[in-house]
Amino acid sequence: MTKKLLFCAMMLVSLVGLTACGGGTKKEEIRISGSTSVSPIVSKLAESFEKQNANYMVIIESVGSTIGVRDSIDGKNHIGMVSRNVKADELESVDTTVLCQDGIALIVNKESELSEINKQGLSDLYIKNTPVADITKSVSREDGSGTRGAFGELTGIGGDAPLPQTVEILDGTGKIKSAVANDKNKLGYISLGSVDDTIKTLAYNNGTQVAYVMPSVENISSGEYKLYRPFNLVTKKGTERTEGVQAFFDFINSEEGQAIIIENGFIPVN
Repeated sequence: MTKKLLFCAMMLVSLVGLTACGGGTKKEEIRISGSTSVSPIVSKLAESFEKQNANYMVIIESVGSTIGVRDSIDGKNHIGMVSRNVKADELESVDTTVLCQDGIALIVNKESELSEINKQGLSDLYIKNTPVADITKSVSREDGSGTRGAFGELTGIGGDAPLPQTVEILDGTGKIKSAVANDKNKLGYISLGSVDDTIKTLAYNNGTQVAYVMPSVENISSGEYKLYRPFNLVTKKGTERTEGVQAFFDFINSEEGQAIIIENGFIPVN
């Protein structure tokens, strides 16, 4: 009996010690949902934020820009991620903070002979299924995608309108990248920040330029590359930010947060 009492006492002391050190403290959740293009940079920001703020847990769900806004309006998240301009009717219900600027990169297979394309050639490929060099297939994001909305706004191709059945529709940045990486004849578009060595980017001419311009932070900052859009974070209008949500926004605006944005190929706005 004495040994049992001693064991119980030791366990109680251990539990009290863990609680005192924060081991038993429940973390405050910061729920974020929305764009699959915005989520990679937000995930990297969240990772560094959590290392400095052990009492918060950031939960990120990649579901598309339109659903992210809807989740904010319905109170299903604390922050929505949007990879396009926030629409006028959405602005009635949400407050918007620009996270950064991001380019939309036109991508092809690494083995493709194509290295540049102009606005007319891009439109003819998507709308008329007219080949450009060895590119005979076009790939686009789904309805509700912020990247698709921005792509349509900037090029005049599709947007929220239906695209021809010849265009392959895929939901998510990763699927677009994979489709192009595995087919020499496909062209698609993704966030500049998601470009890697599995695909090739194209120089673009919007029809008013003399030269073809490659997507890069420098060319977007100078205004030479024309395919770029804002990454927005939205919160429900009239709702006070929780302590954790405000701390996360403060981290984004800090020197460390802005450095993470720059290191990952995005253009800061601060």
